[in-house]
Amino acid sequence: MTAELNDKAKASLGKFTRRQVLELDTCAHCALCTENCPAYHESRDPLHAPGVRSAVAVKLYDKKHNFLTRLFGNTEITEEDVERLSESAYHCTLCGRCMESCPFGFQTHELWCRVREIVADLGGTPQNVVRLGNMLEESMNPYGMDPDERLDWVDYTGLDEVPEKEQAEVAYFVGCTTAFKGANHDVAFSIASILDEVEEDWTVLGEDEWCCGNPSLLSGDEHTAREYALHNVEALESRGVKKVITGCAGCYRVFRFEYPKLLGREPNFEILHAVEYLRDLLASGRLKLEATDEKVIYHDPCELSRLGGVIEAPREALSHMTEEPLEFEDHGINVKCCGGGGLLQAVDNEMRLDIVTERLTEAKEKGADVLVSACPACKLAFTDGVRERGVKIEVLDLLELAAKRLGAL
Repeated sequence: MTAELNDKAKASLGKFTRRQVLELDTCAHCALCTENCPAYHESRDPLHAPGVRSAVAVKLYDKKHNFLTRLFGNTEITEEDVERLSESAYHCTLCGRCMESCPFGFQTHELWCRVREIVADLGGTPQNVVRLGNMLEESMNPYGMDPDERLDWVDYTGLDEVPEKEQAEVAYFVGCTTAFKGANHDVAFSIASILDEVEEDWTVLGEDEWCCGNPSLLSGDEHTAREYALHNVEALESRGVKKVITGCAGCYRVFRFEYPKLLGREPNFEILHAVEYLRDLLASGRLKLEATDEKVIYHDPCELSRLGGVIEAPREALSHMTEEPLEFEDHGINVKCCGGGGLLQAVDNEMRLDIVTERLTEAKEKGADVLVSACPACKLAFTDGVRERGVKIEVLDLLELAAKRLGAL
């Protein structure tokens, strides 16, 4: 096994570009972002700190590729070395907070995904993440659900129907976590209700919708992500859609920023997060909502705000629905992660709950009645935190809040 591992290791570690090796080495000697890392903040385990992750990766790289290796030969990499790198790589929400606080401007999100790719090459991917990949391969979604169940949320929510058209101006890309997780079904109901309210010419893909590919990218499997990108873009473009709306922060980020890289071209449609679409409807007067006097606090999803650049749109939309919206101390581009990203739940759900409980506690201390976000993974994390840790606060997606103000929910 050790010989086989070392045969793979040289080629796999060679995937680090020269720039990435320099970044890893610099990161390993810096550590200024450490206290901003949600995983390290909760565990205080040095292995979960970004700088230590870089140091572990550089140590493995040097065993196969540095100057002394070329002179005197390879140093063996052990299974324990791979396990150590995997432990560090997956105790990370991929929230990008280290990237935002990096004094050198390193693209750490890209760096950590490359580390996970190398972990996968060396057989170190955590078993729960491997199972997730197997379910994706079998069912085109990370929950192992049959594709014909992708629209079951329509029946569960009591919606009359949703359109599945061969041609439409707008497509609603529901996303796996919204379509298959009961806690998020009302998000889909809310978006569908708003699309109907403004008489949009819209459609869903139904069984033709596959996972956006985000879980594959987060586990270092770019090949599968490209396959999903090709399928989804072809399915959408064949329907002639001009605009694709999604309520999922992960789907939005991948469609907007990863698909052009995976496909080598821009898709022939505009991609909007549902909060941007909602903001535009409210600003134009196409949709009018009754404001509430409830104290509402908004949590920025990391993939939508820091990694996606959508920060003002949800606040502008919220200003039409509540008179005095509240803010967390760390918000916008500096938002603290809720713990719901990066596949952390599959690896260490207790850490995920610890991270989200901190966020829930601050929301209560700010006097909020309702905590809203704009990401199904965030909503699941907050909902699980409320249930498991006994924090009493209402959790809604921002589109659910809009549907309530509309009287649809």
